[in-house]
Amino acid sequence: MRLTDRLLTRLTGANARGTRAASTLIAALPAYQVALWPDGWQLDTDGRVHVQDTHCMAEARRWLDMARRNAGGRMRSARAEAEAARAMRLHGVFVPRAVIDMAGRCLPSEQTASVALTIAAGEWLAERRRTLAGAPEQALAERARAWSGSRHAGTPDADAARRLLRQLIAACLREGLLPPARYRLACSLDDGYGVGCCRCTVQVDLDAGARARVADVLQAALIPWNRAVARHGGIAPVIAVTVRAGSSGARRMRTCPPAGIPATGESRPAAWPAAS
Repeated sequence: MRLTDRLLTRLTGANARGTRAASTLIAALPAYQVALWPDGWQLDTDGRVHVQDTHCMAEARRWLDMARRNAGGRMRSARAEAEAARAMRLHGVFVPRAVIDMAGRCLPSEQTASVALTIAAGEWLAERRRTLAGAPEQALAERARAWSGSRHAGTPDADAARRLLRQLIAACLREGLLPPARYRLACSLDDGYGVGCCRCTVQVDLDAGARARVADVLQAALIPWNRAVARHGGIAPVIAVTVRAGSSGARRMRTCPPAGIPATGESRPAAWPAAS
């Protein structure tokens, strides 16, 4: 087992309790993990590092993109981006553009990832490590709560999330995990600051207890495609599901028939394309 794997195993274990132990773990973290803390990387079994947006990276990108859109001309754009960076520092959300631009890349090893991020933003990275060391237990707890499913490929759009959820409902109906009923689906993209999330509503004519069980089954079924994003000290699922009682206003919602065959004819869910 690699050193990084042992460290990350300890994050959620008893050895991470106490400020001294937590501070030791923060000090030993590879540079790329400090830069992408708390959930901006996925480590493959072959050692490759996949970089994904953290909430702070996505929020900082929007700040910079907005500054660029509001400026005219190359010089004005550079000046506006510098002013946006100063504003982000005041609000505690600054992330260097070089780090933001790493999102979506696959680096061949942990050593390569650490070298690349140190070259891109070494001074900020050292500052970031000091920040994490200032509240080490809180930092480790935030990392422990975040997770990403094995088939997660970015935030889906509303149609892709609806198709996936319809297929999962059909599969769960076939397996007897959901009660036979007509499930009406509606999904919308919450495209606010930070990592985008898709909010899905399922309407079904069942009692409150049965609806709670439906919600539990669907949330469990979504795990391989879902991600829990660390955001402002809490956790937000990329695909959030709410199950409500059926109503007459559900006519505009898509319907999943009680028989277990998806409308697309696919026998099992497929992953959606990665977000651009």
